[in-house]
Amino acid sequence: MTTATQPIGLTAVTISGVRQADVDDSADFRTWAALAGRLGRAECVWAGPRLECRRGPLHVHRRLRRPGPRSLIWVAGSVRIGVRLARAAQRRGETVVVNGTEPWGWLSAWLVSRLVGSPWLMDVHGDYLALPVASLGRGRRAVLRRAVIFFARRADTRRAVSRSISDSLAGRGLPCAEVPPRLLPVWEEPLKRARPPLESPSLQLLAVGRLVASKGFDLLLAAVAELVRTEPAVRLRIVGDGPLRNHLTDEAARLGLSPHVEFLGTRDVDEIRAELSRADLFVISSRDEGLPRTLLEATAAGVPVVATSVGGIPAVATGWDSVRLVPVDAAAIASGVRQVLASPPGAEQLSSVRHHVLDAYGFENNIDMLTDLFQSVTPRK
Repeated sequence: MTTATQPIGLTAVTISGVRQADVDDSADFRTWAALAGRLGRAECVWAGPRLECRRGPLHVHRRLRRPGPRSLIWVAGSVRIGVRLARAAQRRGETVVVNGTEPWGWLSAWLVSRLVGSPWLMDVHGDYLALPVASLGRGRRAVLRRAVIFFARRADTRRAVSRSISDSLAGRGLPCAEVPPRLLPVWEEPLKRARPPLESPSLQLLAVGRLVASKGFDLLLAAVAELVRTEPAVRLRIVGDGPLRNHLTDEAARLGLSPHVEFLGTRDVDEIRAELSRADLFVISSRDEGLPRTLLEATAAGVPVVATSVGGIPAVATGWDSVRLVPVDAAAIASGVRQVLASPPGAEQLSSVRHHVLDAYGFENNIDMLTDLFQSVTPRK
């Protein structure tokens, strides 16, 4: 592992097509600021509400990306910016590694790397080869499955966030470096709670994620509708935004859940911690996942979790006493919540899982792994 604190003279030009939240302080900001300090410089071209800011060696360009084929406009602009930044770094005598995250970022990073002659690192955060049809539809799923293979074959190095993704690609002859998500240092601080979880007549559920089909919030609403029959005081708070927000709010109203469900929109890291400090139970209802950072954050916060057994979740969470794994089904999610209510994890179990997660997914160790990974794709001299 890299232990030196001096930057190594490398510029990472990272391009992500995943829509970032409308905040200027997030896990991605904090992670890339730390990584930039280790590498030398990080130029981040991200999708999301317009923003440009500098924080020491971190420079963020955030540009709006429209859905569908209009995303090609975002790709063209991202390639132009990426080439300009990479060539400026080359003129300064710095080594450049281009990094692409998720489909539109993969396309952009591949084009930039070809234009400037630098290697590129492909980040894979979703198990695209195992996507269920319900996540995206049959046509989009087929396109994404082809895309991940196309770009993985052309990347100099690939990084997967979970064993399930790594195994899927290795089965196609495309080995990956497995570097899981990381917890920010703030999660090492215990949450201040007014009361322990599940010690109140009311039941407050919390979910965090993009409002997209793959996150299964429609299943979660159906599960809450079932829970209300026996737990009339149940409340669900959903942190996140996305293209399905109007559809989901309409669905909540149709199910008679308006008094029970609140959509909070985007929140920053400290606000999410505040939400977790009030939550009795964290729910992950995803149809597919890599290894969700939200699972790590909730367990590090000492909050019990009910999660669907998909992607990289069962490989890491099986045996965690504070996490109950359930099938991808509304009735199963509701049943999982009832089972936790009937037999809640104790304080010692919550604490044991918390310490394990902090040890396994600590920020500094993870940044060491990423630093070593970026160094490994630099050209040999």
